[in-house]
Amino acid sequence: MRKKVLLIGGSGLVGQSIVLGLDDNYQIISTAGHHTPENGYRLMVEDPNKLVEILAYENPEIVISSIRGNYQSQMSFHKTLADWLAKEKKRLLYISTGNVFDGNLSKPWTEYDLPVPESDYGNFKWDCETMLGKILENQLTILRLSFVWSVDCPRVQQLKLHSRNKEPYRTYPNYRINVTLAKQIGNYAKYILDNNLHGIFHVGTTDTVNYFSFEKMVCEALKIDPPQFVAETGGDEASFAILPTRKEIPNNLQMTVSDVLSSINIVGQNR
Repeated sequence: MRKKVLLIGGSGLVGQSIVLGLDDNYQIISTAGHHTPENGYRLMVEDPNKLVEILAYENPEIVISSIRGNYQSQMSFHKTLADWLAKEKKRLLYISTGNVFDGNLSKPWTEYDLPVPESDYGNFKWDCETMLGKILENQLTILRLSFVWSVDCPRVQQLKLHSRNKEPYRTYPNYRINVTLAKQIGNYAKYILDNNLHGIFHVGTTDTVNYFSFEKMVCEALKIDPPQFVAETGGDEASFAILPTRKEIPNNLQMTVSDVLSSINIVGQNR
């Protein structure tokens, strides 16, 4: 019997990658904020009461949340979600971010490091992770993402737009990063759910690359004329990388920067 998954925020890049990653063993019910998905629901982050109605009606075994919106509204929304899941003994897969480490860019970080957020976004995500963990404990799994790329992701669309219009495009040559292939998120979600894994997982390449160099390599892979890059410089090289180190994830789900570029290149050629 298929497990029912409520995917909150299913219309974005991350949500769509999860839909594609999960197989027929899962029945996916999606929500979106600005339209009603097929066989799904329109659900705004400001409406936790409707969330409770959907949860009571669908009674999912698993909830995956990649919803976006006002931080205060998201905290209230996820508190309502966590309370219901805790009572019903159901599990949550929460999509988080490497920004929980943006207060210290001196080195790459792993799942076993304590977050040090500085930005409003990083602090919000860490506060939400902490709140969910206190309520759900081992019913919670967290996926932290690095810079997410795919052949048609918003970052690629911006590169194409600025290239086409010959507009300045801001880049960061003093950042050393790792990157996440969108498809990898769906593969991780499936493996974690199939194998009932818990805790925190970093989803991204096992190696790092210079931010500016990677953008140029993406342009080359997709045969995009490079836009007019404007370098944001200042200070020493900063590390904006979250490395995956959980031993439970098999080698075939691990990726390098070269793997990500190859995947983007292959998909681009097939279009």
